[in-house]
This record gives sequence, C-alpha cells and structure tokens, in this order.
Amino acid sequence: MNHRKQIDFILKTTLIIIAVVPILYLNRIEHVPLKAFILGTGSWGIGVTLKMIAHQLVVVQLDKKNASHLLLSLINGFSSGLFELAAAVGVILLMKNKFVFDYKAIISFGLAIGSFESIIVAFNSGDNLLKGTALEKTTEEISRRLKNTKGIKQLVYHYFFPVIERVLSTFIHISTRGLVFVSFFGTALFPIVIALIVFIIADGLLGYYFNVSGKLLTDKGFVQIYVALFFLTVFVTITFFVLINPYKNVAL
Repeated sequence: MNHRKQIDFILKTTLIIIAVVPILYLNRIEHVPLKAFILGTGSWGIGVTLKMIAHQLVVVQLDKKNASHLLLSLINGFSSGLFELAAAVGVILLMKNKFVFDYKAIISFGLAIGSFESIIVAFNSGDNLLKGTALEKTTEEISRRLKNTKGIKQLVYHYFFPVIERVLSTFIHISTRGLVFVSFFGTALFPIVIALIVFIIADGLLGYYFNVSGKLLTDKGFVQIYVALFFLTVFVTITFFVLINPYKNVAL
C-alpha cells in the first residue's frame, strides 16, 4: 500500500469514527431515540434534493450565461440554506406532536446530518459528488493539483483539511438546525435568519466562490477558507448555545 492509499484509508476510518461515535454515545448513553437522527437525516435528504433541482434550474443555467461568480455564489448559498432549513421546518411541524424534541434530541437532529455527510464523503471523492454541477470543472482542476502534493503537504491536504472541514461542517449543521428549533421556542424568525446567513456564507461565499474563482488553486486560498470556516463555525455555535440556553429544560 503506497503512502497516498494509506492516507486515504486512515481518512476514511477517521471520518467513519467521527460520524458514528457521537451517534452511538447519544443513543446508548444519553438515550436519545434513533428517530431523532432519522428525522434529521431525512430533512437533509429532502432539502438537498430540492436545492440540487434549484441548482440545475438556476445556477447552472446562469453559469452558462457567464453570470458573475459572486452572484452565482450568493444564489447558491441562499438556495442551499432556504431548502435545507425549510425541510427542517417541515419535518418539525410534521412531527412535533408525534415526537418529543428535547435539548439532546435537537442536538442529535443536526448531528445526524453532519455524520451522514461524513460517511458520504468517506466513500466518495469530491469529483464524483460534484459531477453535473457548476463546480465540476474547477473541482477537477483542484483535484489534479492536489494529486501532485508530497510529504507533509500531502498529509495536510488529503487528511487534516478534510477531517477539519467535516468537524466544522457538523457543528454548523447542529447549530443552524438548532436555531430553527430556537425560532419555534421563541416564536421569532431572527434565529432562522441567522442560520440562513450562515448558509449563504458557508455554501455560497466559501464553498462556491472560493472554488469557481480559482482561490483554491493556491495554498493561501486553502488557508483563508479554513480560517473563515472556523470563525463562522465558532460564531454560529456560540449563537445557538446562547439562544437555546433558556429552553434547555423545555421540549417542543
């Protein structure tokens, strides 16, 4: 087994561990019903399906017309947040009289999404996941560049960065879906608005713009996106835990 294959194997193992262990802990030790995880993953599936349809109908078509990268990024981030958060709202409305969403179940709802994505990433390359999207061409260019990395740089790009990205993304999923629940508890829209803005930044400006603009073809671009993602994650996570605190002993 060559060095790159060893790194890929360790990466897959790590992603599976960080996906499965928190779920096992919450289910077995904290006694959160599996239904909480299923509902979270189900809402993600619905939201992703809708946003991919919107991506093909709007973003891909505008990309063919050479619309600006910034506009496409904002639309991509907005549609991502709109459909994923709306799907969460729909599932909560449908199930709130059939399932008790307490504090731990709320955490589990978002955690399940991050865990499911980690498992998908573990068994699929970025090239495969983005085929047919407006990011396909630039993602292939980035992959070709990263194939030539050696030594410590190879370890950083092919192991540490993917693991960090998955951990941060999971916290974002927990916090954005948690803010949806906060809106239900407080009967206010602004927590959902915060969650939507986070999506616009994460999936739009960071995930889309940094890709199509070619910034990820440089080491500096990679560092910038991970630093920005870290601070965004810290912001939304702190915001969620502060706003949910008055409702920690309340169930929806």
